[in-house]
Amino acid sequence: MAETPESGEIDLDDRTLRRHLITISDYVRSVAAPVTRDLSRREADALLRSYLEPDCFPEAVRRLSVRHLLVLVGEEETGKRSGAMALLSRMSLADGDAITVLSPARTAAELLSRTEYEPGRAYLLHDWITESTDRVELVNLARKLAELGSYLVITRNGAPSQAVEVEQPWSAPDPGELFDFCLRTYDVRAVRTPEELARARDLALVLPTPAEVVSLATRLAQGEEPAGEQVAAWFDTKPPLHEVREAAALAFLHGAAEPVFERQFARLERICQTHEKRGPRPAGAPHPLIGFHEGRVGFLAPHHRGQVLAELVGRYGFWLWQPLREWVRSLPLEGLEESVRASEGVASLAAYSLGEVREEFLEVWARGGGAEPLAAGNALSYMCADDTLAPEALRLALAWADEPGDPRAAAAAVALGGGLSVRYPVDALRHLRRLASCDGPVATVARGSLALLLRQAGKRDDAHARTLIALAATTATGS
Repeated sequence: MAETPESGEIDLDDRTLRRHLITISDYVRSVAAPVTRDLSRREADALLRSYLEPDCFPEAVRRLSVRHLLVLVGEEETGKRSGAMALLSRMSLADGDAITVLSPARTAAELLSRTEYEPGRAYLLHDWITESTDRVELVNLARKLAELGSYLVITRNGAPSQAVEVEQPWSAPDPGELFDFCLRTYDVRAVRTPEELARARDLALVLPTPAEVVSLATRLAQGEEPAGEQVAAWFDTKPPLHEVREAAALAFLHGAAEPVFERQFARLERICQTHEKRGPRPAGAPHPLIGFHEGRVGFLAPHHRGQVLAELVGRYGFWLWQPLREWVRSLPLEGLEESVRASEGVASLAAYSLGEVREEFLEVWARGGGAEPLAAGNALSYMCADDTLAPEALRLALAWADEPGDPRAAAAAVALGGGLSVRYPVDALRHLRRLASCDGPVATVARGSLALLLRQAGKRDDAHARTLIALAATTATGS
């Protein structure tokens, strides 16, 4: 077992650790763009290609055109972000080329008095994490926008509040109608048989979110298998529990070196012996979902990891998850490779059970000792690769960083210098500067995280790097 620093004393001078942090940030940068930016009309049109207006859309258009501010309120993942872009695209604007996306960390007061709006522009703030139901502030913000001829759409999860003048309850479109719309848009009928389309439509009807329906239609158009069929079919066979545990272990160690995986899976099996009366895992045929390549262990198809996690969440309870939680929580103390792989796995699990991840893994790691806060920070960074999870990662990091003496602040400093700096550069730099100016272990971590972030930006010549360097100069002067 590797030696690690005490709680709050993450050693960012360690070269191996720095290399892993850089790799995680580079990964997030390769798959996701900054949230807070100007979204071009071409980008917006591409995102809206498969958008089907729900029944509440016409009333929302009318209310936004009158009020200039609309807060879309509803359950998670009901298409509020796409709905917001579609609504803004229907407004008459002086500058119709771009939508300015604002930080979800801005408060209602900051939106009202500390945000500069240009006349005739469109603004979007989705997944509002500092949500306010202050009717007066929101109504005053609507008046300000109306005077400028500008429009702002905000999305937040939850139920409508007292600010009924500017709020619009939101709901998802019918999944069957959305699937049929996507078939026409992507011309899927030309490449799939009627029987394949009928089976896929039945699957679409039970998918929980519009995004998954669109993803299903996209895969059909590209000639791929409907996601989850192979994995779900294997779970339908009610495989032996040791095979289920092996797939579960790989979900948190996907891509690990073969000796690392074998050692850690054996450790999981030993932990499970304390919860059930079973003998050692018998030898048998190769696992149907697992393969080996160049000395590393992974799923036969990379997207199987998420599908395995979804099946584990949906099908299994205490007897699988209790020892699995114990094992996953211990992985950061086993070595840096185990820690990084576990962080990525926990971030993947967040897409299917965010509450479980927050309470059972992130909070435990962030308050822990040794390498655990580092694992929590890395998990938040990995969550930033997902558009839905990124604002949740920001919400958690800012809560942990609110008080520099909070033991979780060190984990926040890691994430703010990692994935969060990719998605929310202004918020990340501002809070890193604040933490770096404090006393105690968190200040050391924040300074190291900030230095590493800017050093890597200085080695690149891209828009994101130039933005970070310019923002750093601005925050350093306090302007």
